[in-house]
Amino acid sequence: MKKTKLIALFLASLMTFSAGAQVFDGDPTPKAPRKKTALFNGKNYKGWDIQINPRGLEGSPDEVFGVKDGAMSINGKALGGCTTKKAYKDYHLTLEFRFVGDAYASRIGKTADGGLLFHCVGPEGSGTKDTWHLSFEYNIIQGRSGDLIIVDSNPEYKGHLSAKAYVDDLGRWDPDGKLKELKTGRVNSKTYDPSWKDVSDQPSVWPEKEYGEWNTVELICDGDTAEYVLNGVTVLKLFDLKPSGGRIQLQSEFHAIEYRNIFIEPIRKN
Repeated sequence: MKKTKLIALFLASLMTFSAGAQVFDGDPTPKAPRKKTALFNGKNYKGWDIQINPRGLEGSPDEVFGVKDGAMSINGKALGGCTTKKAYKDYHLTLEFRFVGDAYASRIGKTADGGLLFHCVGPEGSGTKDTWHLSFEYNIIQGRSGDLIIVDSNPEYKGHLSAKAYVDDLGRWDPDGKLKELKTGRVNSKTYDPSWKDVSDQPSVWPEKEYGEWNTVELICDGDTAEYVLNGVTVLKLFDLKPSGGRIQLQSEFHAIEYRNIFIEPIRKN
């Protein structure tokens, strides 16, 4: 049997297509939180798994994910992420982030970059080879935070995620726009400015705060929908997400970033 057929059969044996819950055998079953819970204890990464892609790493892997003044302090010297051990569905997630420090490798001279990945499924590296899970991204990037990116660049695992949104002619979320169905690609937040450039002196765009200031991110996942809120402003809504639950991952993307006050709570009273 040809190698490509063997790979296809192997991948098929891992997959379970159960109504947006588990997508791959081995994934934890998504559960709705029962009460408001801190996902990060401000001291260490208990409850999280850390993945680091060694390619392009500057320094020791142990230096990438640290803790400073009660916040996750990610120096960005490698691509990677920290991922909740548990998987979630039907939740309201809040966190704060700010860009600090230096850029490295391919991000030198470019905008500060990070990201919140949600509904993460599959093994490590299934979304981006050797790095991130198959997932939907709440993009955190200087000047255009709040975009959706479907993280699925690993060709071995393409085709397992999908979403829908209404957009305008510039691909920005617009509830009165035209329907866009995605199996890959992106949707821009409603505040996206087409003059944006991926350069280090790119200014922040409302409602994002200035470089170095704390921003508040909210992600509200209700069934197969997701709402992105940035500093109190809804910037994007998605629906018909498949899968509709999974783990949560915070990125290290060659720029220093800090995350703090990471909480998850139910969207409905139990």
